[in-house]
Amino acid sequence: MDTYTELSTHIEDYLENPGAGNCGQQIVGMGFRSLPLLVEFLHQDLPIERTERLEVLVKTVLRTALTRPLSGKEARQVAQFQKELGFVLKYKSYAVKASTPLGYSIFLQNEREGFSFQRHIVHKLEVFHILSVKPGGYVFLCDFEDWKRVYERQSFDRWLAGESNSTYERYKFVPTPGDVFVISELGIVHTVVGCVMEEYATVSTDMVDRLHDQNAGRKIPAHFNRASTDAALRAIEMPSHNRLVKGFGERNIEAIQPVAVQGGERFLLCDSFVRAAHYVIRPGAETAAERDEDRAILLRISRGRGSTAIADATELGDSMPRVEFRQGDLLLIPPGIHFAVRNEDNGWLEYSEQRLAPGVAFI
Repeated sequence: MDTYTELSTHIEDYLENPGAGNCGQQIVGMGFRSLPLLVEFLHQDLPIERTERLEVLVKTVLRTALTRPLSGKEARQVAQFQKELGFVLKYKSYAVKASTPLGYSIFLQNEREGFSFQRHIVHKLEVFHILSVKPGGYVFLCDFEDWKRVYERQSFDRWLAGESNSTYERYKFVPTPGDVFVISELGIVHTVVGCVMEEYATVSTDMVDRLHDQNAGRKIPAHFNRASTDAALRAIEMPSHNRLVKGFGERNIEAIQPVAVQGGERFLLCDSFVRAAHYVIRPGAETAAERDEDRAILLRISRGRGSTAIADATELGDSMPRVEFRQGDLLLIPPGIHFAVRNEDNGWLEYSEQRLAPGVAFI
């Protein structure tokens, strides 16, 4: 049996029963060699449970690789892997979640549908960057103590059905494209309904305490698939202005001003438990070369085309090795690796950036 067939058999056995035998260990033991076949499986439209089983394998391989120093060649393999993988698609009744192992995701929510009313009680913190708002879309944020004080299931169901209730309304906020919400503490009750949004999170999987689940029992729409999702992702336009929205009942709204960087501008959305930023780079320009010693970096190209120099310290110079990209591509850059982004198009280049330590993301 050749290696491809043997590895494919191990993956199929693992999907059927991840706890049986040592299939998972054998797949992970292949290291980088397992990644191309895992990409093939993850490009299938699978139930979310199977998708996340495969995602565990990918994270384990990446955690092992990215917690040691990598050569420039290995780093470019990682970047190329993420480019070929693209988004991992997870189909829910109310949305498609297009996620990445590092915790950056895009949610494509149905009109007037969204997350359950939930809180995270372990590990997961997140930043929501609203890209578009459908009719009836909103964000709900509430301290858990206030939630316990005001929540009553029947009245909440009636409110969701359209009955007026000022107690619940005070925690509801109708955003505009570009609004940013930072959930920097565990336990905050939240939902987002009827939006397309970026999520910059500490982990790509759900770690949810569902307090009110209006989605229970609903079926996944038949039209949710990779072809339609890829088209929807390509159609996303990034907001030209961004605002930081703070608070629950009373809100403080601040404009996020762009900061000049080499080659263009950066909107820094958050820089604490995760770094979240959006860049706009002039035609023909290149960002300054930099490296992050401790955090991996995920880039999502939302507009334009170009290339990213990705190199170790021995490869620095005028002709650093590069990985090409175009609109829609994702690149993953390991910690400690030098990189610079160059716009090779006639128009503006735009991309989102998430930075997060591998030990935080790959669990």
